[in-house]
Amino acid sequence: FRVGGEHFNDDGLKLNSEPAPPGTMLNGPLLEKLGRTVKKLLDDKDTTARDDASLQQLAERDAKIAELEAEKSAFEKQLAEMAAELEAEKESRGGATESEAKGEVAALKKQLAEMAVEFEAEKQAKAAETQELTTALEESVSAHQVELEE
Repeated sequence: FRVGGEHFNDDGLKLNSEPAPPGTMLNGPLLEKLGRTVKKLLDDKDTTARDDASLQQLAERDAKIAELEAEKSAFEKQLAEMAAELEAEKESRGGATESEAKGEVAALKKQLAEMAVEFEAEKQAKAAETQELTTALEESVSAHQVELEE
């Protein structure tokens, strides 16, 4: 097998062309031992248990993700309903915005303050009228007493 040429190494040996040295070939007993080792690894209950645990964890994670997705959908639906209610409320107000509503409140407060001033003025006028009537009544009573005494 020792031949020179460009497809051969420096020693003239054709690569992978010579038989393996003794004791390095997979003979019957070595091959059987390798087969048993591989089978043991494949049948190992700890490996299977770890795989089952991993599958269980994946299933639990998937269930949790599905639950969270359902909650998210429910919240999105609730948010959409609230937005629709808000829009309906705006339409029922004639499309009034928050600033318009604040303006209406300010106008109502101003009107209430004016009414309070008018009420106070009427109250003072009534108090003055009551005082005049009381004075007139007292004068009338005094005049009648003078007549009775005479």
